Amino acid sequence: MSILRRVLVIIVILVYANNAVAQTVRVLGVVVDARTGRPLVGALAAIEGQPVFTETDSAGLFALGVPPGNHTLAISLIGYALFRQSLNAGGAEMPPLRIELSEGAGPFELHVTVSGVTPRDADAAPAGATLHGRDLQALRGVTLDDPLRAVHALPSVAATDDFYSEFAVRGLGFRYTGLIVDGLPSRYMMHAVHGVSDGGSITMLNSDAVASVSLLPGSYPQHYGRRMGSQVGITTREGDRSGFRARAGLSGTSATVLAEGPIGSRGSWLLSGRRSYLDLLLNRIDDENSLGFGFTDTEAKVVFDVTPRHQLQALAILGASKFEEDPEGLGLNNEARVSGRSWLSGASWRYAPSAAVALTQRLYMTGLAFDNTNRDGEFLDRSRSTDAGWRADLLLAPRPGWLIEIGADVQRITGRHAVRRSLNDAVTLATLNDYRADGSAASGYAQLTFNRWSRLQLSPGVRFDYWGLTDGSTPSPWLNVELRATETTRLRAGGGQYRQFADFEQMHGVRGGGNALRPETATHVDAGIIQALPRESTLQINWYAREERDVLWTPDAEPRRLPDNTVQLGRSDAKWSNALTGRARGVEVLLRRDAPAGLSGWVGYAYGRHRYTDAAIGETFASDADQRHALSLFGHYRVSNRATVGAKFRYGSNYPRVGYIVEQPPPSGAPALFGGDPPLFFGLSDTRNTLRLPAYARLDLRADRTYSWSRRRLTLFVEVANLLNRPNLRNVPYDVDRNGRVMGGTDSLMPILPSAGFVIEF
Repeated sequence: MSILRRVLVIIVILVYANNAVAQTVRVLGVVVDARTGRPLVGALAAIEGQPVFTETDSAGLFALGVPPGNHTLAISLIGYALFRQSLNAGGAEMPPLRIELSEGAGPFELHVTVSGVTPRDADAAPAGATLHGRDLQALRGVTLDDPLRAVHALPSVAATDDFYSEFAVRGLGFRYTGLIVDGLPSRYMMHAVHGVSDGGSITMLNSDAVASVSLLPGSYPQHYGRRMGSQVGITTREGDRSGFRARAGLSGTSATVLAEGPIGSRGSWLLSGRRSYLDLLLNRIDDENSLGFGFTDTEAKVVFDVTPRHQLQALAILGASKFEEDPEGLGLNNEARVSGRSWLSGASWRYAPSAAVALTQRLYMTGLAFDNTNRDGEFLDRSRSTDAGWRADLLLAPRPGWLIEIGADVQRITGRHAVRRSLNDAVTLATLNDYRADGSAASGYAQLTFNRWSRLQLSPGVRFDYWGLTDGSTPSPWLNVELRATETTRLRAGGGQYRQFADFEQMHGVRGGGNALRPETATHVDAGIIQALPRESTLQINWYAREERDVLWTPDAEPRRLPDNTVQLGRSDAKWSNALTGRARGVEVLLRRDAPAGLSGWVGYAYGRHRYTDAAIGETFASDADQRHALSLFGHYRVSNRATVGAKFRYGSNYPRVGYIVEQPPPSGAPALFGGDPPLFFGLSDTRNTLRLPAYARLDLRADRTYSWSRRRLTLFVEVANLLNRPNLRNVPYDVDRNGRVMGGTDSLMPILPSAGFVIEF
């Protein structure tokens, strides 16, 4: 009897085990990076609501056994957007899944490719670089959450002012950089203390809504043009077409919320908002000040596929900023309140009737308005600027290996600026500057890219501009060449002419030079090599040269000491003129590893010189943004699928102390200061930009950790900015007495500053 009972028990166990096996459905899949297609190792694959999970292997593969029925598969990997997909597990094994994870916060933005040639590829231009989701998330910073600050870590960039998002490239300030957002010229995309030279700024974009940021430092195709220097392109991402997603976060400066989802099966929408508490941060940096800077911005993007050949997009970005200071102790000419409003709106239509033709047309409007008032509420500065335009870009591939790009744009520009100040201690404000102006601009470009040979690709092009403000027309040709010397070695070279026209402030008002101002012109030449190395690494070396002419300058605007030892104070009505010629030379080296697992990052070094000459008076000096040496170290390491650590170190030999300033020793016999070395005084000189700010150095550390439960994922991040507590300095306005002694001129930057934040996704 006992033997029979044991046999029955074994039979029952086998039956139940067989039923359990029969009721389990295998789910197989591979997880890859959406941008590169590389397999992702260690991604967590789980079935929501079930104790079923695993991690992907070295080939990105996973296998799960789930009971029959409807389930939700979740894939989580730090640095990538949370992926969720509904599954209908039947009685048979499901076909393998291919899951593409997007870097950063959401879907990867795909671009049109025609005949195997990808247009507007930043990495195809000499020395061009693109930062995608993982690098953007790691570099944007917790303390100052700003996607454009990620560019600061590139070797061709100089950014030694912690409070400004703007930067210089190869010795040229941000005024010479063209900013493009989703193919729209966008020069007003900054929250800033407008009209104040020692303020700060932050980009008017939520980092979670940005897909990529590219930098073209020189010798690039001029599809947009009208800038003598570099070009920065920001691509915002589309909303998720697979289902509703939302995320909310808190960073060192702001609180953010973002929601996205599909429009039926043919489109998507995305909406984000951000509200800062930057005034609390500023008070943490200097608890004795009484100023506060805050901002609010929102972004909406809609993409809809009308047909497989027609796609419509709409983008709107709105922002407002406010700076306030305690009016107690302020003079009539001091800003007590600065309020600004910026916007960018655009609609685009893309028509792709075949794989060989793509036409994109865009209508857009962008603008800036700000008002600065004093302690009594009277305005000191009032400015209104608006740009409205239409542009079209046509891509044609008449045969394999050939790509023709043709484009045109028409723009209408309006502006007004009024300035009032108290003169000679008067109790009323006098109008110093008040103008209204408008004008039109138009341009067209054409570029032919052909690679009929397997190793050589040529891209000649030309651009024609008409600038109605000065009634001038100019051509701007360029040529880029790429030679694939071997399977792992590419040689790149390029050159061209780049022109920038005078704007309203340089033409009108008390300092305006009139409509006779000529366009500033630069001739860029780049040559470099890109060598692929083992372990997903590349080495890039680039040499550049730039010759400039007709550079705008305001002679006699700064105080100086004349050769006869008399002091000449700066003139506030000094006129803009085409006074300078410029010359820049440099070399940039970048060793970079772009890997989805382990250590990623780069080591970059740049050496450059940029000098100007005023031939009329025979004066030569370093440019205001001339930085001889720069070192950039960046790395982030994925400890597991839930944690990363990273570090960023930037060093720069720094800019000149702007102006005719020199060190002056104390008079003979002056006593030592507290028994130490004699103090140094600063005075005026007859030579410009001879002194340098102290070298800039900053080390930031960051760590991220994710936690997943139910349908949500929480990411915590901490950062310590300026870990070494380096006392960095920046240029600010200075005062000069009648004897030529200089007071002020520098200001302290960010001290050591810990910060933390979080993002929750659901």
